Amino acid sequence: SEAIGVSPWVWWADAIPEKRRNLFLKPGLFIEGPPKVQYRGLFINDEEPSFGTWARKKFGGVNSKMYAHVFELILRLRGNCLWPAMWGKAFNEDDPASPALADEFGIVMGTSHHEPMLRAQAEWHRHGKGPWNYRRNAENLRDFWRFGVERNRGFESIVTLGMRGDGDEPMLSEDERVQDNVGLLERIIGDQIAILKDVHAGKELPPTMWVAYKEALDYLDHGLRVPDDVAIMFADDNWGNVRRLPSKDALGRAGGFGLYY
Repeated sequence: SEAIGVSPWVWWADAIPEKRRNLFLKPGLFIEGPPKVQYRGLFINDEEPSFGTWARKKFGGVNSKMYAHVFELILRLRGNCLWPAMWGKAFNEDDPASPALADEFGIVMGTSHHEPMLRAQAEWHRHGKGPWNYRRNAENLRDFWRFGVERNRGFESIVTLGMRGDGDEPMLSEDERVQDNVGLLERIIGDQIAILKDVHAGKELPPTMWVAYKEALDYLDHGLRVPDDVAIMFADDNWGNVRRLPSKDALGRAGGFGLYY
């Protein structure tokens, strides 16, 4: 498609290809190797009111009919993964056809920096028991997260680890310091990995990541130890300025690094 002049945005931006009377293909085998970045994709972020209103008007919701176009766009852009729309939405619940369709397209699904263990924050608001607080409600949170891993274990996923406060806010209260949460976050990540190992017993674990977004980056500066096989995803400051890149001496870590911008 690219070689004959079809834009990745052919549907989204009405980028109509130029008409040609003839197309010519040279004989032979032509191979283009894989991109150097293993997982490349999009996050449908801050989607209300514009994107959500459009999807409801055109497709009846942010559903599999709409996501089919998103998946095709990602493939045409040589991407392979997606964080779905998150505000008040649950990709796996709102339309059960969506995760199966992602798998059919070969799109690796994940969840945002605020939605650990393949569960949308909207699912917690619908089904959660007690507060979104690991100090006070760890058992219910672990049960909630386990369900997400069990539900999606048949699909290729990238599992977000860690935790932020409810409503995509910092975990810290006004009278707490960054240091107070370093140990707690290490405990949360350890417990989440234990759930993954239990659910995927005897099988290779899905790739995992922890996102150093906003105050989470401060945890690294205060001694947070992220397991070596967990990818660390750095993020911009919401204004396009990348706050941190990995140092050269850290590039050999097993989990690697990512960048959200």
